Amino acid sequence: MAVVASALAGPTFATMPCSAADSTRRTLAKDAAYPKCWQSFVSDIKGEKRVTPAIKDDVRRHGIPASLRADAYYALSGAVSLQHEHAGTYSALAASTSSLSDDVLYSVEDDVRNVRVTFKDSRLFSTAKGAETLSRIVFAYLQYNPACGYFKGLGHIAALLLTTFGREREEQAFWTLAALLKRRCFPSCDGQASLGSHVEAHALQLLLEQRQPALAAILSKLRADAVEQLATAWFATAFTRALPHEVVLRIWDCLMVEGPKVLQRVAMALVKMCASSIQSCTNLETLCRVLEGRLARTTDADALLSVAFKGLGSLSGSTVDAARARAMSHVQNQQRLRSSPLAPLSMGASGLIAKAASGPLSVSSRGSNASSSSSAGGGSHISSGGLAVCVSRPGSKQAVQWASPKSTGALLSLA
Repeated sequence: MAVVASALAGPTFATMPCSAADSTRRTLAKDAAYPKCWQSFVSDIKGEKRVTPAIKDDVRRHGIPASLRADAYYALSGAVSLQHEHAGTYSALAASTSSLSDDVLYSVEDDVRNVRVTFKDSRLFSTAKGAETLSRIVFAYLQYNPACGYFKGLGHIAALLLTTFGREREEQAFWTLAALLKRRCFPSCDGQASLGSHVEAHALQLLLEQRQPALAAILSKLRADAVEQLATAWFATAFTRALPHEVVLRIWDCLMVEGPKVLQRVAMALVKMCASSIQSCTNLETLCRVLEGRLARTTDADALLSVAFKGLGSLSGSTVDAARARAMSHVQNQQRLRSSPLAPLSMGASGLIAKAASGPLSVSSRGSNASSSSSAGGGSHISSGGLAVCVSRPGSKQAVQWASPKSTGALLSLA
């Protein structure tokens, strides 16, 4: 049975299970008002119909027809091939949660409760059955991709897909979720949102520095990692908790047809459209609140996508891939530094100054065997590999000292 090719390489509709094919035929019979490009795209389900320039343009301007959206997502995301490769897997995963910890179970249940509030106008989640279906999908995904781990936003992404597919197409919604995260949202991280969202946010920072340097400079003055602070949640939730759901679906329509670079285009467009707020806010906390409110009121998907595709200039897939590669290296280096026993030293001056701002602090270096201890006065002593780090809070005086990375005998200090 044929599979669906990647959208970046010329996405196609391929042979679907009978239920999907029948659904599409019913859709076409019910909605004869489709543009010609869509009618030819799905009329021959057993053939392979490529996404034409006309379809791409129509999706940018109008989105995928609502009654065709589920079938298009299922095919274009790569979910068809995933389901065929893993036949029977979903039923097994959905049948048990024994491999998940109590903390994960509680977090998912809490997330599902929040989803029911967010989607309060949806008939699907007005009953317990809808919530149970959503829970099964999320639990199954966490077992299908254990390296991903639970993350805030997984429930919202799954919920929006489920409202698109309906409970009767639960398994197709699951495989579309898996394909969406792996092949569209976080293609460089195998669907691992906790890593991928940081990679995407740092890639955004790099792209802004290239394409919108003035705004990037303003943001960096607020905080060196201001872009990551603002945008990590956008990517981790595929915009589902930042923008109205009708707008998110229009973004996802383009994402399915054109591939992962769409999310970067949309994020850059949001930054550009919020330029006045970025220029007027004097601290990052205020800016986060202002942008949260502005994005929640962003109901004009046409305006947003017009900026994303016409207001940013050329943005090739290779340019985005290069930014992602640099961002991946940066994020992995940061993770290694944070996991190091000598993380305070690895943080450098800026990190230690930030720690000092939260309370008087001193750090000193001396030879020692690997150990850690705490003093009654609130200080702590950590050592590893012949280098000891002492952290204390000496009264009201702030003092910061750290070892020079080139010489364990050299101490730098800030008081």
